[in-house]
Amino acid sequence: MHLTFREMLKNSLPVCIPYLLLGATFGVLFAQKGGTVFESFLISVFTFAGAAQFVSLEYYETPSLYIAMFGALLILNFRHVVYVLLVKNKIGKKNNKFLYIVGAMTDENYGMLEFYKKDKLKQSTIVKVFLLNHSYWVIGCTVGAILGSMNFTVKGLDFFLVALFLILMVEGVKELKSV
Repeated sequence: MHLTFREMLKNSLPVCIPYLLLGATFGVLFAQKGGTVFESFLISVFTFAGAAQFVSLEYYETPSLYIAMFGALLILNFRHVVYVLLVKNKIGKKNNKFLYIVGAMTDENYGMLEFYKKDKLKQSTIVKVFLLNHSYWVIGCTVGAILGSMNFTVKGLDFFLVALFLILMVEGVKELKSV
């Protein structure tokens, strides 16, 4: 199935707002730890795992603990491997698009695949949906780092991670009840 950009944009709004706000929160906190806007941009492009990025903040200034950080991130993000295993038949043949989908498999992107599960999306459409969500995260992290470099302070914005999880959980429970 092919989706228009407008459809993807509309359907991704529940991901967009929290990603922008959480990304901005990360960017501000990262800048306050001494990170630059460019580093925040690069981390958000290549990591694209919000919880991992927040965990890595604790290790940013202590390189001697990178092994501990790697272990924590491996455990934290193991669920993404499970997501890929659950949807491997839906995400198409193994090629560069497949690799991006695997690398961009977040809780929210898995949720988007579940949202579209009846539509049987083409691999190229899945990449577009994931790229759209990824762009929200990158924009949020970059704007947040810009604000953080201007001494903008964050109070309570980190609650969005909890709120996003609760929204996804409630929607998942509603869907289970309707089955």
